Amino acid sequence: MNIDTSSYYINPNTRSLTSNRNNTALRDKEASNFMFDQMRPVEDLIKVLNTPINLAGSTSIDKAANSIYLAAGTQIYVNGGHILTVKPQGVEVSFTEDHNPYDQKACDEAQGMADALSTLLRNAGGTMNTVAHSKEGYQQFTQNVTKVLGYLGIDTSKDFYVNGMKYSKNSQGYIESEANTQAKAAYEQLKANNRTYEFADERTRKQIAYMSDYYLSTVPEGVKAAWQATLEETGINPFPSGYGSVLQQLATEQDFLTGGNDNIFGNSLASSINAVNRILDRIANPLAAVTEENEVYLQREMEFYKSFMEKLKQT
Repeated sequence: MNIDTSSYYINPNTRSLTSNRNNTALRDKEASNFMFDQMRPVEDLIKVLNTPINLAGSTSIDKAANSIYLAAGTQIYVNGGHILTVKPQGVEVSFTEDHNPYDQKACDEAQGMADALSTLLRNAGGTMNTVAHSKEGYQQFTQNVTKVLGYLGIDTSKDFYVNGMKYSKNSQGYIESEANTQAKAAYEQLKANNRTYEFADERTRKQIAYMSDYYLSTVPEGVKAAWQATLEETGINPFPSGYGSVLQQLATEQDFLTGGNDNIFGNSLASSINAVNRILDRIANPLAAVTEENEVYLQREMEFYKSFMEKLKQT
């Protein structure tokens, strides 16, 4: 199917494309809240850097336990006569009298270690959650932390501790705190839960309710009741975050074919049954190759709409 996308807009009510500019108007305040709820919070870096680091009260190194505590004023002598000084605002680079001012490589290396140590201490103290924002960033952070802690006799190839926080290398070989590992595991579990209706959190249930109301706004009450019963009995979320549901795909296609009408279900029981047949047919015959991860969701989606169809036939 060829869709003319020469003029298209974002429908903020569904976060999908629309060919009708009138569809870009928010239906209600909940639509606006829905949009912002989808955005993952971004750490305020300016606030982080202006917050003093939570440092240890005194400096100590326990090589047997692979553990260090670093306090303000701690100095670490590194390559090329450079000195790293730990301060509440970060790690400062200075140098001894015999350093070579023309050795730019040594200077850059020292600054890299200082930046990484500062980030590590902020992370250990709980004032910075994200230590990098790209694969290259995590690699560089890991390399520089390994270098600077090596000067203190700490082995980063195994579990180590910085100001009481446990660190280790994850499956990708990047240094990661125990707190971050636990947070990632909790987040992945939350995402898994929110792909269901049964275990979804309150915010996700509100989003499901909003999207359901949007697409079923014109159908008879019996159809709405059948939909709600399907949600509760199957425990499936038909609008899981990170996936483009077949319902949303078909609604967008219809929008462009009709010049702005994305009302898939229509206003009758018969039109609703017809819409579900279209959805089931598209699930069985996708337009593009389906990834292994999406295949799992498609099977769940098929289960949802088959159950919904059975209820519609009994309505």
